[in-house]
Amino acid sequence: MTEQQTPKYEGIQFYDHIGVLDNFATNEFCDSLIDLFEFWYTKKYFKNERSDENKVTSIDGHDFTLDHFNDGQSQFPQGGMGRKDHQLYLEICDCTMTAEVNKVIGLAFEQYVKEYKGLVSDADPVSSWTVKLQRTDPGGGYHVWHCENGNFLYRDRVLTWMIYLNDIPLESGGGTDFYYQKRTFHPKKGTVVLWPAAYTHMHRGAFLTGEQSKYIATGWFIREPGNVTEKEISDKRQMKLEE
Repeated sequence: MTEQQTPKYEGIQFYDHIGVLDNFATNEFCDSLIDLFEFWYTKKYFKNERSDENKVTSIDGHDFTLDHFNDGQSQFPQGGMGRKDHQLYLEICDCTMTAEVNKVIGLAFEQYVKEYKGLVSDADPVSSWTVKLQRTDPGGGYHVWHCENGNFLYRDRVLTWMIYLNDIPLESGGGTDFYYQKRTFHPKKGTVVLWPAAYTHMHRGAFLTGEQSKYIATGWFIREPGNVTEKEISDKRQMKLEE
């Protein structure tokens, strides 16, 4: 098998409500997301952030300011031992590629809810719009045990998703540890993982060693109020602003 070929997807596997879809995303797709991350990291354009010069530029009609990427180390008081990574919210700078990611995640979600129909049966709809690209360099990681809806701000999250965008050698660590399940999933390119956002699935990123950075895409399915989705509300708000 050449480096560009993607192994065959053979179906979803479940481990205590954690759905794992090996080889679900193609190698080409994963590579394109890594390239996109590095492009924006080099450009360092961020919406709603200011550089020392407060320089604003316009790309495809959207205003961005020149500044550094969000650094996960500043997110928690634990500092470098708590979290150390670099994050890009893709929907801010590339709506087209965000839509492509959500197509892949939507297909994975369909596989997941065949097993857990309660997510969509007799319940308000869920949707996923945010796509966070994340790079963890050697020596980094998110080492704090946490769940994805553990505070009021994130209370509507019901299901977490993640795509491993590159392979990491086993000896370098960098896996995703699940506390109660006593299980670690190691980064494998093209693998999609979905799991409940609740306290039952506390998890953390294992320490990354070696010389290779780890790349993932991640986001959340959020419970929406009735038939009104977050995107519809946003679109209507934008229409009012343009009137």
